[in-house]
Amino acid sequence: MDGKCIIVSAGSFTPMDLNYKEGDFLIACDAGFVHLQNMGILPDYILGDFDSLSRKSPIYLEQLKEIEEADPARVMHLNVMKDDTDTMQAVKLGLSKGYKKFYLYGSLGGSRFDHSISNIQTLLFIKHSGAKGYIMAADGMMLIAENETISFNRGMTGMFSVFSISDISVGVTIKGAMYGLENGIMKNDTPIGVSNEFIIDEQATVTVEKGTLLICVQWDNYL
Repeated sequence: MDGKCIIVSAGSFTPMDLNYKEGDFLIACDAGFVHLQNMGILPDYILGDFDSLSRKSPIYLEQLKEIEEADPARVMHLNVMKDDTDTMQAVKLGLSKGYKKFYLYGSLGGSRFDHSISNIQTLLFIKHSGAKGYIMAADGMMLIAENETISFNRGMTGMFSVFSISDISVGVTIKGAMYGLENGIMKNDTPIGVSNEFIIDEQATVTVEKGTLLICVQWDNYL
């Protein structure tokens, strides 16, 4: 599948260009529907138990009802008592349709801190499903590196932090950044990788030979 799966959830969200193109699959999760409505975008699919949407203005529930009446296949109602979060259900739907790139918006902040943690775990699920996943925000992103090298575009400015989310990550090498590391060890109880900086004329790379890293990027610009 050449396109990407874009998922908009109910967390903190700043309107921005979602880079939504033909061949992409756009899913609104519960009150993520509100974010897209406010941008004037009709998603390809709307799913959720709609508990968070029900706490918004009744106008949005009426809009959802109108969409469902016109196109019932566009809306999926989930049981409130379920094992998966709405975002995880959306990821599984995208995987079932063959998508290998996932961009998650509205996945952090909001009124539910626990959902931020669950969405970081969802990133790891995407990785273990053979796909690439990114939690996106207006000024940054999160991604998983596991037994691989991640390369950033030359010319980026801003900061990034690297955390081990496996017990131990070995062979960690950071190049092209303010603070380098060669064949280091990171543990999940020691936040040694916080607050590194991009060097504008260098291409930053993060390598982990064995283990799982969470990389958090906050950029001044993205090229």
